[in-house]
Amino acid sequence: MNTEGKHLIIDAFECQSDILNDAEGLKKLLTKAIENLGMEIISVHFHSFSPQGVTGVIGISTSHFSIHTWPEERYAALDLYTCGNQELWPTIKDILYKLKARRIQVNELVRGGKLNNSPKLRRLTPITMTVKRGTVQELFQVEDDKGNDWDNIQLKELSNGNHDVLFHGTSQFQDIFLVKANDIRLYLNQELQFSSLDEKYYHEALVFPAMEMAASHKRVLILGGGDGLALREVLKYPNVKHVDLVDIDPLMIQIAKTQPVLLELNNRSFLDKRVNVHNEDAKIFIKGNHEQYDVIIIDFPDPVDSILSSLYTKELFNQVSSLLSKNGALVCQSSSPEDTPIAFWSIARTLEKAGLYTLPYNIVVPSFGLWGFHLATHRKIANNLSKISVPHNALANNLKPLFIIPSNVLSSEKKAIINSLVNLRLHEVYQQEIKKWFK
Repeated sequence: MNTEGKHLIIDAFECQSDILNDAEGLKKLLTKAIENLGMEIISVHFHSFSPQGVTGVIGISTSHFSIHTWPEERYAALDLYTCGNQELWPTIKDILYKLKARRIQVNELVRGGKLNNSPKLRRLTPITMTVKRGTVQELFQVEDDKGNDWDNIQLKELSNGNHDVLFHGTSQFQDIFLVKANDIRLYLNQELQFSSLDEKYYHEALVFPAMEMAASHKRVLILGGGDGLALREVLKYPNVKHVDLVDIDPLMIQIAKTQPVLLELNNRSFLDKRVNVHNEDAKIFIKGNHEQYDVIIIDFPDPVDSILSSLYTKELFNQVSSLLSKNGALVCQSSSPEDTPIAFWSIARTLEKAGLYTLPYNIVVPSFGLWGFHLATHRKIANNLSKISVPHNALANNLKPLFIIPSNVLSSEKKAIINSLVNLRLHEVYQQEIKKWFK
């Protein structure tokens, strides 16, 4: 008799609570799955706990399938052991879809076999699902209270097409959606972060001016940038010795380190020995006792709400400026100067209130339109940047065109506000401006 078998140990997180508390529904779901696999059921027992929770065990001729649920935690533990080499994963995925699990971890243990074969534990990537083409709609539903109108329109179009979902899951901080259409797109909380077709325009523009302006590149700090794309550009400079990258979400970092498509896009940047990742709130990190940095790159999401607006305050910029070396350079991504010009200039005014000199610049990123940034230093900035000294793909060799600001953007500068913890208004300004485009 062949003793070789498969043992799947599954943790399913952020499931739908009422499904996890329905013993009869779970019984039907799992027994149907076993029947679809063509396995013989010997016994079935499911029990409901008070006030909530279900445990269930299905005895099968080749071993067992069990589940235990914690509806209050939206968590379920599943255990399937069977002899033979039958493909189990499509059935498991179907069960997890029906539990509405948004994040899973699967351990596969190879059991039995020849006596000289030791069981091996294979840990699958702890992400939600890797699914086949054509399943975007069943996995991802657009929520109207997330994201902006434009990105939600795009997401709804994506959900109607045949595309590959490379990753979808929710961490404790955000919803993460990585999809392959004609390009690779990353959405965080339904806000588009990049398209692989043109992300280099954004990331080269974000990184190169500050790197070229700074007197040294020895120490670099990146706040945000969990996809590793800005990091990729920083590491092109051979005299970079140390990079601290601070991103609050460990799941985003893990995806960037392990997802093959992202590894290719970010050039495996997180695997570079010069890189130190800090999974913590940037507001906490900058309060620490750190050696000063020659370049600081602020790559936070747009200030769409009060939480993100708090990352663009006079108080935070004051703390960041204290970490910037005397001849160093800081850059802050500053949203679209075309769509949200007052918010764009308000970030500059807030940086200046923190005692820094600023210089605005912008570039067209096709997926986003005109996009803006602000350079900041401790000394008055002489705009003498010209050539890029490292390999580049999107930008022209001459940086000077980036610093030409359209007249319609310049006209909004006088309306800028200073954003502070005691007068947190940047998100209100941003939302007022962005909503004008969808009236």
